Amino acid sequence: MGRTEQDDNVLLDALRELNSWVADDGRLSRSLPLDDSQHAELAEQIKIFADTLGVRPDVSRTDEATLIVLAREGGFSLTDVTFAGRVETAYITIAGDMAAQEDTHLSKGRFRWLRRSE
Repeated sequence: MGRTEQDDNVLLDALRELNSWVADDGRLSRSLPLDDSQHAELAEQIKIFADTLGVRPDVSRTDEATLIVLAREGGFSLTDVTFAGRVETAYITIAGDMAAQEDTHLSKGRFRWLRRSE
């Protein structure tokens, strides 16, 4: 059975509670500004969250950020949004002042919904 309009509304409501997560055609992603030690700490938390929820995120590291991408056939689910919420909470705990600084540049509940054509 496929997702209903009500299911999609629940997903959108949940996404509104997340900062800077990007939803685009079945992918849910977030770039987090972290240093190497913070990245390592968050990566350990992500492993626990992923195992608990049965999701398989792609986590990669650049010079200044950690990129987390959840993608699954048929689009992301409420489980993926739950995972994103747990990651966001862990990020705030780990990054501390850095996360607080980032939050001053973001409005609560701002996420981006993209289409592949953008």
